Amino acid sequence: MSASAVPKPEYVSLRHAAVIYGVRVDLLRQRILTGELPAVHAGRRLIRVRLDDLKRVFRPVPCAGRRPRLRAW
Repeated sequence: MSASAVPKPEYVSLRHAAVIYGVRVDLLRQRILTGELPAVHAGRRLIRVRLDDLKRVFRPVPCAGRRPRLRAW
């Protein structure tokens, strides 16, 4: 099987997800506890999250057309 035919993983570990988005694992666990980020157990202690759910939770902040905020010195 060639490298281009290898499917991308649908689920990733919390540690891997934290590295991808530059956040702490504790933040991901908090989002799971509040129900904002769905997760599954992949064993007794292993927790996995879907990449699509991560993209939904960590969506970009729209900034087009906004005026820059003036700083009060």
